[in-house]
Amino acid sequence: MIRAILACDDDWGIGKDNNLPWPHNPADLAWFKENTLNSTIVMGRNTWESLPFKPLPNRHNVVVSNTMREQADVEVVRSDIYKSRLATINTSADVWIIGGAQLINHSLNIIDEIWLSRIAGTYHCDTFLPKELIETTFSLMSSGQDGDVYVDKWRAY
Repeated sequence: MIRAILACDDDWGIGKDNNLPWPHNPADLAWFKENTLNSTIVMGRNTWESLPFKPLPNRHNVVVSNTMREQADVEVVRSDIYKSRLATINTSADVWIIGGAQLINHSLNIIDEIWLSRIAGTYHCDTFLPKELIETTFSLMSSGQDGDVYVDKWRAY
């Protein structure tokens, strides 16, 4: 199963200036860590560059990029082959696409579920999830508290 896991504001914004736009949110970060530990996380180059420390520990980090050079402790996959590469990743571990918006847009046809931590408010984002596309190709399977975080979970039709 391939899932996407992200946080978004009330306008489905996920970023501003290649960073999280809302104030530090320990509950959201803990929820993200709890769900992605010991799994494969897939991200675009901008998301990789925005991480406060790299690679994220206790996860297999995969970066989809045509320009990034190979590095220790991270698997770099070219954009034209990443979907076929995801099919060969060890399926005993969860696979999470963690952003950004461009990678999510290009991956909607292979994502089984989208888990959105909802951050209350609007934060003048410059990067957004494709709300209308998600709402027409996924069904909302649950919405509510997951620990200290409010989460919408969507499943592909």
